[in-house]
Amino acid sequence: MKINKCIKSVMSGGGAVLGAPAKFFKFLCNPFVSGQAARLAFTLAEVLVTLGIIGVVASLTMPALIQSQRKQVVEVRLQKFYSTINQAIIMSEVYNGDKADWVSSDTDDFFNRYLKNYLSFIKYDNKRVGTGNDYRLVYLADGSAFLFDIYGTWDADGNQTYKTNGGHFIFCPQSKDCQNGSDRKVWGRKQFVFAFWPNESNPTFKYHKDRGVEPYMAHWDGDETSLYTGSDYACNEDANNFYCTAIIQHNGWKIPKNYPYRF
Repeated sequence: MKINKCIKSVMSGGGAVLGAPAKFFKFLCNPFVSGQAARLAFTLAEVLVTLGIIGVVASLTMPALIQSQRKQVVEVRLQKFYSTINQAIIMSEVYNGDKADWVSSDTDDFFNRYLKNYLSFIKYDNKRVGTGNDYRLVYLADGSAFLFDIYGTWDADGNQTYKTNGGHFIFCPQSKDCQNGSDRKVWGRKQFVFAFWPNESNPTFKYHKDRGVEPYMAHWDGDETSLYTGSDYACNEDANNFYCTAIIQHNGWKIPKNYPYRF
């Protein structure tokens, strides 16, 4: 009876305005329950210990979570790029004929003839990026980018002595990693090598002949282990990391557990 009177008194005093249910006021008006609540409260020391434990657990788990997220970004964007660039080439063939017969004077000419109208992109930088090959930079909508060069050789007078419709495509899951050009020190981690040689007759390019943009596999002997070791093109710290992209593709565009680099 005393509890019921307490409830009516509290609610009539404005408690009902708060929208709280009657059982809440029953809790307040029961001296036994209220006393239990007081005794169940945490001390400052207990709170600090709990927060410390949470901090330790977070410090142990966050690096693994960050690494997993970075790997996932690389995997998703690599596969998306592979699909997107080859869809553009297939569409271009409808209007420009077989890719093996494409002819261009340089990288800019190739882009304007065969990619520009068939590829969804944010920006094309027609200035030479970095040193070495005549790379151009293309920014994509998902935050990634790629460098590419359709290369040849020129004599001292500027006459082209060798011409191909193929070259390298260097994909960067994060566009900022492409802005200073190709960097072999980060191949297989921040940059991934593809190649386009549809009309090459040399047997060392057999995995590229009559194909679109593929993970770099020139000179590969067909043995999966040689993607990791055994040649200058292999994917490891002592080699040039050309084959890193192929390793990921051959694993269903998932970075395998024995991949030589961490993200």
